[in-house]
Amino acid sequence: MSRLGWALVRPPGDSFAQALSEHPERDTIDPERARAQHGAYREALMRLGLEVTTLPPDEELPDSCFVQDLAIVLNGRALLCRPGAPSRQPEVSVFEPDLRRVVPSTDRVRAPATIEGGDVIRVDDRFIAGRSDRTNDEGIAALERFAAPDARVVRAEVREPFLHLLSGLGVAGDAVVGSEALIDQAAFDGLDRVAAPEEEAAGCNFVTVGDDVLMAAGYGKVRSLVEAAGFRVHEVDLSEFTKADGGPTCLSLLV
Repeated sequence: MSRLGWALVRPPGDSFAQALSEHPERDTIDPERARAQHGAYREALMRLGLEVTTLPPDEELPDSCFVQDLAIVLNGRALLCRPGAPSRQPEVSVFEPDLRRVVPSTDRVRAPATIEGGDVIRVDDRFIAGRSDRTNDEGIAALERFAAPDARVVRAEVREPFLHLLSGLGVAGDAVVGSEALIDQAAFDGLDRVAAPEEEAAGCNFVTVGDDVLMAAGYGKVRSLVEAAGFRVHEVDLSEFTKADGGPTCLSLLV
């Protein structure tokens, strides 16, 4: 394992054209272009010092490239999630053997609980968990049991128009950058709140690795805010994943 950690990723298959999405351009998703963008994304992660393990595409599961939603990792343990979208629930069993090669100790979320990794972010000794259409109260309670005693869980609300908590915010150091509708909650107490323009809120879905931030291209105002917070910004074109309501954090599980 590299000094900065490990990233598990899965490129999209041709079936990615059928990914779940509310985006107005979802019918124009180009799987071939998405695979090229995913390749650039993997290269960017490696340049940031992460060791990247690439899993094979799964044509039976159109959304399976969004591996972040499938597990939450803490101190050598992993909680396998139960996605709120029923069509995504089979992804967990497919992903579990690959995750166990990196994190041997795993537990699973059971029905009726649902939770997706896109609704969870770790900040120091706490997880911030967003209640959403994909993550319910029982799912957050399962995370609380998993996290104890190593971390506490605080709850936030995912507000429209966002699918996940991380659809409209990101944490870089002591700053949370995102939509004011999301970051103006007690769950983010102790962080410097940096409100992003609402039209660029999707750009706040970014990956932070040390002093570097990897974000989707095309969000110049968000980039300026992150750079002003003292971080080096690296951009990659992820337009095809945007059409599937995804972004940089969605495409990797960081260990």
